Amino acid sequence: MLLPGQTLFRNIQKFIFTLTKLATLKIINFIMIIKKIIFRPFKTKKIFLLLLNTLLLIQTRAYTSFELRGSGARIHAMGQAYVGLSNTPDAIFINCSGLAQIPYPSLSASYTRPFGLKELTIGSVTTVIPTALGNLAMGFTNFGSDIYREQSLTTSFNRSVKGKFYYGFNLHYMKLQISNYGSDFCFELDLGFLMKILPNLSWGFMATNLNRATLGQAGDNLPQTFNTGLSIYPINNLTLNLDMFKDSMFPLELRCGIEYLLFNRVAIRSGFSTEPSRFCAGFGFLFSHLEIDYAITTHKDLGLTHYFSLQLLLNHRKNRIISENINYKLRPVKITKININTATIENLQKIPGIGPTLAQRIVAYRQQIGKFISLEQLQQVKGIGKNKFESIKPYITIVE
Repeated sequence: MLLPGQTLFRNIQKFIFTLTKLATLKIINFIMIIKKIIFRPFKTKKIFLLLLNTLLLIQTRAYTSFELRGSGARIHAMGQAYVGLSNTPDAIFINCSGLAQIPYPSLSASYTRPFGLKELTIGSVTTVIPTALGNLAMGFTNFGSDIYREQSLTTSFNRSVKGKFYYGFNLHYMKLQISNYGSDFCFELDLGFLMKILPNLSWGFMATNLNRATLGQAGDNLPQTFNTGLSIYPINNLTLNLDMFKDSMFPLELRCGIEYLLFNRVAIRSGFSTEPSRFCAGFGFLFSHLEIDYAITTHKDLGLTHYFSLQLLLNHRKNRIISENINYKLRPVKITKININTATIENLQKIPGIGPTLAQRIVAYRQQIGKFISLEQLQQVKGIGKNKFESIKPYITIVE
């Protein structure tokens, strides 16, 4: 319970913060007007860009100080609620342990220009390579311009334990460069876990900057974050993600995202997050070896941000990354084949695709001919054509 003095202090602090935000926006608008009048005749804009970037860094957390946010459009379309799912290469920035779910070489690339400002441009490339010991991944991210630039090279190792528990580590090399002020670098260590609690429920957790890395002569600490969440599959092709994200420097952030897969070709996504409040939406087009995604997010003060990304599957199978969120529901099942010469009507109905009517026809035809000599004779039964026969063939046999 807060004392009266503490409550007053909190209210004053909140008022000052709100007033600062409004004043900063007014200054930004004023600078944009001045820029049109003064800087148009000059080729250089460095002073203007440096001042604008500084004000933006005060006003918002716009991807500063090496914030490890998911870079892909799919992640952003779902409000970055992804720690419990994490089954695409760009999940290296959300929960590196989830990369162990990817059974084949994959590559992803993304691009965004927050709030339409090229000085805040973010680009990233990530690749995953499965090995016998575990999955290896590497990601590169570039943020900013020649005036202020953040770059990070991430190396990740992750493993699966019996397909139900996953763990992984990230090692980041981070470099900060500010024009006329020099540069510095550091190393950062992350740790992530993912567990499939039920066939339709998984839980994920990731902690970043475990070694409390610092930058600069003053030894400024980089953000330390904790992210945990659930991924739920209420029905086939529908994914619901719920996350809690905590940055050591900011309040708790809640994230929620939803994705629905249409016709196994188009993914529709939406989500939101708090601190700051953002609403997100997007879609993806799925092909055999390629996935193209788009997302858009809103900021109540700074406007819209567009995200573009693609994922390339470097294999010859026709499994898409996006569909992995339902693949783990399936478990290897030992098929007990049914002897069609002795099976009852009830037994035959256990075969996928055979109902009561078709089962009765099979029994009636068997009584008529005495017994089946070959499986192909089933095609003489009304209702069992070539396609139907091929679908039930793995489940039937003939035993003398």
